Amino acid sequence: MSIPANQCTVFVQVWADINSLRQGSTSGCYAVSNKSQQSSGEGTANLTTNVITGSNVCWSVLPIDPQFNGDFAITQVGAQSGWATPPAPVPGFPNLFTGQLTTSTVGGNVNSNIVFSYNGGGQSITVTLPVTIIPVSA
Repeated sequence: MSIPANQCTVFVQVWADINSLRQGSTSGCYAVSNKSQQSSGEGTANLTTNVITGSNVCWSVLPIDPQFNGDFAITQVGAQSGWATPPAPVPGFPNLFTGQLTTSTVGGNVNSNIVFSYNGGGQSITVTLPVTIIPVSA
């Protein structure tokens, strides 16, 4: 069961340049977090962000191209370790996933890599972007 996006306090967004994806490159993918002052790699394809344990997290993939009429679908977010509520799709929104962070069972960082597919113009491309969450105390 997924958490409604409006109950999230941490938002990780991937802004995807459609032209770059069409060329088979992820250099046009930019990951950002609303916790930018607790993040590194902000605006790159490799984001690390500090998140308070127990927080609800929302991931979304959005196009940069305003004329884009294809589809983005997140197929997976991270590993199962480190989540009280594992990342899951939000019903009716294929480009949204939500989950609730707990302390990593293996200690340290939580793998929050985002895997999404792009389908448009007869092309289907799957992209994996590295995103790391560091659980911190309030």
